[in-house]
Amino acid sequence: MTNPNSSRYSYEDPETKKLRSHADAFRYSGAMEQLAEMKLNRPEQYDQMGPLAHMSLGHYETAKAAAVQLGRNVSAPTDREA
Repeated sequence: MTNPNSSRYSYEDPETKKLRSHADAFRYSGAMEQLAEMKLNRPEQYDQMGPLAHMSLGHYETAKAAAVQLGRNVSAPTDREA
């Protein structure tokens, strides 16, 4: 039996496949955007956050960067889009 999603895209090199996988995982999060703002503007407070918050933000930023690189919209959804 084959995976129905396995042929979702034509052949891609591993780097492109990884980039697309990260981009597909991106979902806008107001909480993660606030955490990213804290990291930039209040680093001493961010440093006191636990490792889970740091890891979560890292995954979020990686997925967001991949989505941007593939030309996807990463802005906050409007009321009509939600």
